[in-house]
Amino acid sequence: MRKLFIIIVFALALPLAALAEKPAKPVPGTQISLLINEYRLYDGFEAVKVGRLGTKIVKALIQSGAAHDDDPDVKDALRIMKGIKKLAVVDYSDCEPQVRQGFSQKVGRLLDGAEMLMEVKDGSDIMRMYGVVDDRGDKVKDFVLFSPEDCTLICLFGSISLDSVMAVASK
Repeated sequence: MRKLFIIIVFALALPLAALAEKPAKPVPGTQISLLINEYRLYDGFEAVKVGRLGTKIVKALIQSGAAHDDDPDVKDALRIMKGIKKLAVVDYSDCEPQVRQGFSQKVGRLLDGAEMLMEVKDGSDIMRMYGVVDDRGDKVKDFVLFSPEDCTLICLFGSISLDSVMAVASK
């Protein structure tokens, strides 16, 4: 969880897409969700999807826990999560090779037209980050982390305040 949080903070700290001259294309969230549902039947395909109601419940539980605990990390996480409406986390590393390859190709095609914020390379591993930065450059909408080599897909649908992320990153 902490690794994911660090990756998100790093990715959102550099809103390069705000400088793009052409309008950003949105992340195809509906198609990604349908693709995840299609692949859930395969052995080794692990997916956790949390919809609007589930996200509200998780936020409420964290908020009630934060009321009893003065942990600044929890309060920072709540500020960052405030605009997130739905999320999906997928790990398909335990699938058969042809299933991994098929899912990676389909996700790649879906994200092909979306605005890439950043690509981080570490040897042969590549992590691509997609999303749409709003006109003022203070929020990222529909943030997606995709690493086909690690067989990982993380989708945060809704908006994330860059000001909140930057405040956490500066601590």
